[in-house]
Amino acid sequence: MGVVVRGTLVRAAAAARLRLSLPARGAVAVAAWGARLVALAALVPIAVYIWTALHRLDYPYELNWLEGGGVEIVRRVMQGKSLYTAPTLGYVSYTYTPFYAWVSAAVAEITGIGFLPLRLVSFASSLVGIGVLWRLTLDATGDRAAGAVAGGLFAASYSLTGWWFDVGRLDSLFVALTLLAFWLGRHAHGMRAGAIVGTVAFLAFFTKQIGLVAVVPALVWLASRRPRVGIIALGMLAALLAGSTVLLDGLTHGWYRYYIVSELAGQPWDPRVWVGFWIHSLYRHLLPLDWLAALALVASVAVRSRSRGRSDRGRALPAILRRLQARQLGVGYELAAAAGLLLAAWFSRLHTGGFVNTLMPAYAACGLIGGLAFARLRRLGPVPAILATVLVLVQLAVLVTLPNDAIPHKSARAAGTELMARLRMLPGPVLVLAHPWYGTLAGKGSFAQSDAIFEVLRSDDARGSAYLRRELRHALDEYRIQVVVLDHPPPPYLATQLAHEFILQSRQITATILRPPSDLRSGPTFLYVRKPGKRA
Repeated sequence: MGVVVRGTLVRAAAAARLRLSLPARGAVAVAAWGARLVALAALVPIAVYIWTALHRLDYPYELNWLEGGGVEIVRRVMQGKSLYTAPTLGYVSYTYTPFYAWVSAAVAEITGIGFLPLRLVSFASSLVGIGVLWRLTLDATGDRAAGAVAGGLFAASYSLTGWWFDVGRLDSLFVALTLLAFWLGRHAHGMRAGAIVGTVAFLAFFTKQIGLVAVVPALVWLASRRPRVGIIALGMLAALLAGSTVLLDGLTHGWYRYYIVSELAGQPWDPRVWVGFWIHSLYRHLLPLDWLAALALVASVAVRSRSRGRSDRGRALPAILRRLQARQLGVGYELAAAAGLLLAAWFSRLHTGGFVNTLMPAYAACGLIGGLAFARLRRLGPVPAILATVLVLVQLAVLVTLPNDAIPHKSARAAGTELMARLRMLPGPVLVLAHPWYGTLAGKGSFAQSDAIFEVLRSDDARGSAYLRRELRHALDEYRIQVVVLDHPPPPYLATQLAHEFILQSRQITATILRPPSDLRSGPTFLYVRKPGKRA
């Protein structure tokens, strides 16, 4: 009997396929091939990124003007020194939680200190982030092509973020841990799994504080659908956050809380970003993706409107089946995750001085939304699937950029060699204000990075700024600085000392200025030498 029924169904399906008009069958074939084409196209930005990163990992100088300060922080971890201390010309911490520095220090125990261990952590984290985003979308939609779209769109934002994925900075690790927490949450069942999700979410915060904003919406959604998982995850996150803050704050005499909370809270906001973030950072660069998401939203609303007139089959289900249905997260979980990532990027961008690296979580969210929208339109039939394919291909074509400017040229290596030779010849100690690692490599002493100093001084929190201003009044004498190397004219906190005790050399420090390819393209330029008779 079963064989007869199955045979009848097979023949009916075959007859239905025969009844399809030739244009309809052609549209189905085009949609199927379009999905394969999109999956292959999504691999292009991933390949471009990997190729670029492999050509940058061993570059012996800064890819970004803040990298040197990061190396100095990792060096302190390896020396067993505290990362959060009173700010001085000798050292000022960056305004971040310590997990990235700890991980990089662990890698540096194998590779040796320098730029390489930090970049290896960032490069590996970026690949994990792309892979987890791919898998998260696949698990949410069951569509392999949609997973490829999500990962490919995120990788394609490499140039939009200032070529930041593989730079020795913490952003890639933060994004990877956040996405990993989302993926673990989708598959979590039970209290133990919830504790693991909460722990990974805490590590995202422990890498960059804004991770707290990124993970909470998805965890709240998880708590509403799987209370045993979501509530435990939120509880674990809260317990680890509170415990680590109390512990580190006690060990650093309050400086930990100052750097990760008070200093940032006291910095000014940029009112242009309230709306400009959504228009200039997202809409302007992602117009095809905006259309894709809008079409998917309209289609979803239309499908739900048609289904309202149908009988509610859920009422006829036994109570146990309704409870099982409620435990399904649905696509709303991924949308909550995307909302958290967008809010995290927006809040980060609101602070004045934030660079485009703060957009990384936003572009991860856009990749996730793009994958979900692509899968949604593909399920509506061949014509919507073809339209979705075209929009994704156009978006990838717009975003993918050849990394000509991201890979340092041979002239940059020559300029770096000249700079290091020049620094070694100078009488020490030498303050290379914006690039302290260069001075350390040259054996001229270790000092704070200029941006870390600037962030403390511009904060409204008086504890750090007042303390540092007092320290800087006579710092050049106290540290017996003989030479000061600056990228720009002297900052206010050094201008008086330099004018009275130092002489500006008539020519720049090297024939060719060593400039990093990412972010601010400035390099060591101005050379100030202590006046005779004014030696500290």
